Amino acid sequence: MRRGRGTTGETPVATIPPALPSNNLILIGTVHGDPRGYERALKLLTHLQPDLITVEISRFSLRYRARQGRGWQQLLGRSLQELPAGAMEHLAIRRLAAQAALPFEVQAAQDWGRGHGIPWRPLDLGSPARRHLPRYARELLTPGNLQALLTTAADQSLEDFVAAQFRRARLAYLQAPRRLFPTNDGETRRRERFLARRLRRLTGRGGGVAHLGGWEHLVDWRDGGLWPEVQGLKPWRLLLDEADAIPARGR
Repeated sequence: MRRGRGTTGETPVATIPPALPSNNLILIGTVHGDPRGYERALKLLTHLQPDLITVEISRFSLRYRARQGRGWQQLLGRSLQELPAGAMEHLAIRRLAAQAALPFEVQAAQDWGRGHGIPWRPLDLGSPARRHLPRYARELLTPGNLQALLTTAADQSLEDFVAAQFRRARLAYLQAPRRLFPTNDGETRRRERFLARRLRRLTGRGGGVAHLGGWEHLVDWRDGGLWPEVQGLKPWRLLLDEADAIPARGR
């Protein structure tokens, strides 16, 4: 990686690094479905110049989405035709549409990597996707479900929702709150331990690694998570919207 611009400050949420951490690992917290996520990711990757990009998604999810993605979009289009005009602007429906699309994190990793000759890798367990993805065609994208979503309160836009999530992330990073796992939720812990093992292994091979994943995994939760598992590596931690502070090229 090349060196970035900015100053470190004194909070657990760093600004864009003026110098790289000793092991060249940077964790980038995202809000899934961010409508500006793709451009922000490209801008940040261009600034950081990593040697490897990893994304919080499983190989199973990628394969399943490649097979079903077009059908999902067709079903979504047909379902929207049965709703009132403007339904697509409802927050819940926009979030569902983003979930059914190829995640911007994957698109950015693929496109930036291809343009710069840099590899990218999916990093996640496949079990959550095996359980949830089949529900998209069967339940989530159906006219009935979209109609139900349309009746939910929507007092903000998707853009405002994402901005609020980034504010929530910064507060969580500062406070290191307690995350209460459901008593049977061993899967979340397994996922984060799996991610930690893979990131430690990839970082140990040398070169700069940039990981794009949900901001929740980067919080120093008092009851565990990914961050406590990798904190010993002394990685740098960013939120994706910090890309907005990078000066435009040519300025």
